[in-house]
Amino acid sequence: MDETRSAIGHGLERTMAFSDGVFAIAITLLVLPLTDAEIDGDRIGESLLALAPTVLSFVLSFAVIGRYWILHHNVVDRLTRADGTVLVLNLVYLFWIVILPFPTSVLGEHGPTTASILLYGVNLVAIGVSSLALWWYASRHRALLQPSVTERERTVRLARTIAPTIGMIPALPLAVVSPRWAALSWLLVIPTSWIGDRLFPETEPVD
Repeated sequence: MDETRSAIGHGLERTMAFSDGVFAIAITLLVLPLTDAEIDGDRIGESLLALAPTVLSFVLSFAVIGRYWILHHNVVDRLTRADGTVLVLNLVYLFWIVILPFPTSVLGEHGPTTASILLYGVNLVAIGVSSLALWWYASRHRALLQPSVTERERTVRLARTIAPTIGMIPALPLAVVSPRWAALSWLLVIPTSWIGDRLFPETEPVD
């Protein structure tokens, strides 16, 4: 029995280690457009100013990946094991995470256009939905959760995952009308996440 529990725990650790590696790779890839940027030595100020869209898209994506990395850790901390469905949902989640550097580079290079906003916005919403799906499935299967996880805690995790996703959705229809306003609408993620965090404060898992 102890050997079985050890094997299950080890499997969960491998899942977490693999996920952490994907998150780390995604964050590293975000900075490549900045490292590849050409800076004119005679016009450093102008060159840096021209990089503003790239820098802003990098900061936004870094914050998004960081936020969802924390959410992912909180989910895994509440699991006792990962079944096949959890592994598949986790891979889908990681797919949308690791692909984020691509729309980030498009947004940084071309600025807020309808196409770049839609590409980036769909990716953000997909990350939020896949993160939500992962916890929703786990929370519906009690055998996957730590015994200490309460019904309230299951609701808290759902709410804290939904909150930032709500702030991302308005950019999609706005992209067709005004790409710049669509880009600014992503600032809604800050208050929606804050409200979600305040209404549903984090609870620590009990060993």
